Amino acid sequence: MQGLGNLPIRRWLRAAACLLGLAILAACSHDPSEQALRDTLDSLEIAGETRDVGDFMERVADDFVGNSSEFDRRGLEQLLRMVALQHQSISVVRSGLEIEMHGERALVRMKILVTGGTGGLIPDQGQLFDTESAWRFVDGQWQLGNATWKPAG
Repeated sequence: MQGLGNLPIRRWLRAAACLLGLAILAACSHDPSEQALRDTLDSLEIAGETRDVGDFMERVADDFVGNSSEFDRRGLEQLLRMVALQHQSISVVRSGLEIEMHGERALVRMKILVTGGTGGLIPDQGQLFDTESAWRFVDGQWQLGNATWKPAG
């Protein structure tokens, strides 16, 4: 079964899940502190789980690059919309969060478990990802500028 372009649906789901997890990490703030970034991550998690692609994308920089140029901002948005349409229910669980602050820039590493399904007690699909993302504080909020993800091994 094929997803957007030539990529299989499973690959799209994995990428979307990972990006949802990363996106779930952001909330509006006027403070370039680590806590403000953590709040942003929490906000992205909520946006991902509620399938609110618009809210998620507000925290993604215009020049976003995902998985070594495999995704730009538009490609990420398309991926997230496809995943939101395919899954009535999405769950995101973060673990092993590490944040390196560099003034108004930050590097975030974590594992993200993303599951999706039809809303029942047991999800239909899921994937654990190792992620790394680069953030910058612009116009009073943290923005996701770059992200890489791969299935955890």
